[in-house]
Amino acid sequence: MLEPLSQRECIDRLGIGCVGRVGLVADGVPHVLPVNYASEATGLVVFRTMQGTLLSTVAGQRVVFEVDGFDRNHAMGWSVCVHGTAHEDSVPTASAARSLADRSLITWAPGPRDRWFTIEPDEITGRRVALSGDLSDLDGWIQGVVS
Repeated sequence: MLEPLSQRECIDRLGIGCVGRVGLVADGVPHVLPVNYASEATGLVVFRTMQGTLLSTVAGQRVVFEVDGFDRNHAMGWSVCVHGTAHEDSVPTASAARSLADRSLITWAPGPRDRWFTIEPDEITGRRVALSGDLSDLDGWIQGVVS
């Protein structure tokens, strides 16, 4: 059964993740790119990238950020989307930026990540889905989900 998440549940789930995806349009082509991130209680999302990447072009653009997860014990999946505008933060001042820096996150891609961006949320939505059937026999892969 598909069920909407409350605003509080969406923000709570944003806070437990560390890898999400930024959806953007560059030169008329849609892209979805993974990022390490942190978030604040307002739903503001912070990520960093390097000069010359597609992500470094998002300042001033409307974007979407998505994070999801799976709770094997409860056979429940969830997804949260943050729709908003991306802003470059030349001096990362948001508490989420400090949190991201303090975590010493290892980024997926090599190289310095010295360009900081925030996504100021206009809308935050989420949903959860309870999976049906017995999952006790499954180890590792659950159709479409890595556990």
